Amino acid sequence: MSRPTWSVQEVLARRPAVRVNQLGHVPGTPARATLVAPDVAPVAFRVVREDGRVVHEGTSVPWPVRPEPTSGLPVHVLELGDLDAGTYRVEAGSARSHPFRVDDGIHAALRDDALRFFTLMRSGTAITVPGYARPAGHPDTAVPAWTGPAAAHLYPGWHDDGTYDVSGGWYDAGDYGKYVTSGAIAAWQLLGTLDLVPGDRRVADECRWQLDWLLRMQVPPGRPLAGLAFHRVHGTTWSPLPGWPHLDPTERVLHRPSTTATLHLAAAAAAGARHLRTVDPAYAHRLETAARSAYDAARQHPALLPPDDHARHGGGPYDDADVGDDLYWAAAELWLATGDPAYEQDVLRSPEHAADPFDDAGFDFDAVGAPARLDLALHGSGLADHDRVVESVRAGADRLLAVQRRQPWGQPYAPAAGWSWGSNGRLLNNLVVLAVAHLVTGDAAYRDAVAEGTDHLLGRNALGQSYVTGHGTDHSHHQRTRQFGHDLDPAMPPPPPGALAGGPSSIPAPDFPYDRRLVGQPPQCCYLDEPTSEVTNDVCIRWNAPLVWVAAYLERYLAAGSALP
Repeated sequence: MSRPTWSVQEVLARRPAVRVNQLGHVPGTPARATLVAPDVAPVAFRVVREDGRVVHEGTSVPWPVRPEPTSGLPVHVLELGDLDAGTYRVEAGSARSHPFRVDDGIHAALRDDALRFFTLMRSGTAITVPGYARPAGHPDTAVPAWTGPAAAHLYPGWHDDGTYDVSGGWYDAGDYGKYVTSGAIAAWQLLGTLDLVPGDRRVADECRWQLDWLLRMQVPPGRPLAGLAFHRVHGTTWSPLPGWPHLDPTERVLHRPSTTATLHLAAAAAAGARHLRTVDPAYAHRLETAARSAYDAARQHPALLPPDDHARHGGGPYDDADVGDDLYWAAAELWLATGDPAYEQDVLRSPEHAADPFDDAGFDFDAVGAPARLDLALHGSGLADHDRVVESVRAGADRLLAVQRRQPWGQPYAPAAGWSWGSNGRLLNNLVVLAVAHLVTGDAAYRDAVAEGTDHLLGRNALGQSYVTGHGTDHSHHQRTRQFGHDLDPAMPPPPPGALAGGPSSIPAPDFPYDRRLVGQPPQCCYLDEPTSEVTNDVCIRWNAPLVWVAAYLERYLAAGSALP
């Protein structure tokens, strides 16, 4: 099937010179745009309603650094004024932006579509969503622990002749693997969404689907390394791209348990117990029991680290050589769930508790000190040094505000070392830090920063690209996935609305192909909307989870008259 080849130069040439959030804004919140123009003097612009009425006029603020480093472009920033509900465009000379809406409910569909993505990523069950229906794939009810020469080389001394029911859960990304250290943080973030949309059955059901799988990944009593969690489950070779899950020919196996996976299971299960206790006490007790036993097992096996196999055996390694932050996160969630003073002491004694977990590179599966600190700030008012915890969140958010002010595109993300694989997920996690700072301090500057930060994801960026399928005029269409492989097999569905592309990646990944067209490009231009660009255009539950959280937060706290609980 033929498809257009992505060219940064052609994309830049055909995108409007005025870059806007193509979804829009909530009335009364900051609305800005970025103009790509060589002019060194201010440029006159106007905001025009869809009926042709001019509602605002102004002049641009030329960005002093030319070209702007993250984009390689000469740019201006436009303040769009206080806009009432309606549909608008921005005009600057002959340049016209894409249309955008101003509406109180602008984020509701984004939140719902981003959440539905998880339903479509479910493993081991038939999908009945119109347009995406498929038979159940990967039952995973009797998966063996991996054996053979490759397993012995990767995991010397480990042997387990059992088979295990590890059914359910979500596929991690555009492959058919399921990984505890990625799946746990995604579940944790969706559980946090329940604080923003209390009682939302759709969110709770997705959380429980994943939590059930995490419980199955814990090695049962009587088996080798009981209490620990298997690190991952997937084929011994990569499954075909594209390919239906129920037709996947690969042999599925379980990889050796790891300390990191076990601590992530403990953290997510404890958070699940805390969030679900009022609606299902028995299930919450089961989660708490699993979390406690996982934490104890990890303490007994503190250095069972997942090796980097360089993605040679059908899945990503999700390696992590430092368990200090994982132990801190698990202790924090267990203390919040149980109130047990032993866990509080583990939190207070942890070196991570005195460290600063926030920087503009964003947190991820291998840096979970920030999730611990955020939940302690939000829910740990009884902690001995809670005031210091809150202050650390404020300080981290203030640094992100400073980063954002130095960007003409509105994003609180510009790591000097380069933009990472999954940069959009890391950017969203920085928005979560800003949002939590708003929730624990009441300072609306942090809330407004979250709103502006979403501009970048939805079109106010160097490429004029909305990275969320179905949201915006020029949105990502061709994500690299097996499940939604329409580009490579017309019989398969396309990526669904609400699927977030990983985003620009200026740092080559040694074990994955890095397209030569990206080499030498400014960070924001290191993106290809093509179905084979894994390092820029993959999907991942770990990126869609903060998208759900941020959209739910904006839906609740940007509406007129909204207040902190």
